[in-house]
Amino acid sequence: MARKIAEQQEEKTTKEVAAPSGPQPSTGSLVGLCAAAWAIPGMGHFLLGRRIRALVLFLAIVAMFAFGLAMQGQFFATGSGSYLQTLGHFAELSVGIFMPAATFFGYGGGNTFFVCSDYGTAFLVSAGMLNVLTILDAYDIAVGRKS
Repeated sequence: MARKIAEQQEEKTTKEVAAPSGPQPSTGSLVGLCAAAWAIPGMGHFLLGRRIRALVLFLAIVAMFAFGLAMQGQFFATGSGSYLQTLGHFAELSVGIFMPAATFFGYGGGNTFFVCSDYGTAFLVSAGMLNVLTILDAYDIAVGRKS
């Protein structure tokens, strides 16, 4: 009995460690997929045929970004000399084309006297980090690590 259980556990472990089957996508197509997923949140899932998941992710990330702007959150700058502000800038930039577009139209300057501005900044950073997780999820689906 114990031997049979050990064999079943070994089979399970072997299946988990085994490389994904099927054709692997080329490096160029993976880079294009990840670039599209960065530019427009959820686009990577859309290109992989996961339309509902793409819509949910797009709406969640864009709504979080819009709430951050509505709460007068501040965009971090890279020229400050602080590593944390530089990391915050790249986190906000991870939301895709929405941050440069918002900057172009004059949003994201922040208002430190507004009650919710710190929460708005946290929403902006969180939207970018959620998009990073979305990109990684699309990559895992594309290479076959996740179904």
